[in-house]
Amino acid sequence: MINVVIVLAVAAVVLLAARRYLRTLRRGGCGCGCSGGGEPHVARPTVADTNEAHYPYAVNLTVEGMHCEHCLAAVEAALDGIGGVWARASPPDHVRVLSKDPIDQSVLVAAVEAAGYRVVG
Repeated sequence: MINVVIVLAVAAVVLLAARRYLRTLRRGGCGCGCSGGGEPHVARPTVADTNEAHYPYAVNLTVEGMHCEHCLAAVEAALDGIGGVWARASPPDHVRVLSKDPIDQSVLVAAVEAAGYRVVG
């Protein structure tokens, strides 16, 4: 009898989770948990100086958890908020960070983590 109760409880939890996931997908989200669902297009951050020649330093990061345009824009915005930095994220997990001055990678990692993502490489 207790086994039947456990199976029914697990089935209910799975059904509720699947229902929520499908609702997220219908609203336009990717299901990754970001708050970007429902918007038709995400404006990526704009950087005033987009001449790559002005950015002599470059770092490539691998960021875990970027699943949609909203996620990419959030990571870019977090990194672009650092002075003299221009970041471009691309699916599934690549971020190229250009900098005008030498920058400690721990500062980049802290900015990405503050946006809710994790640098894995």
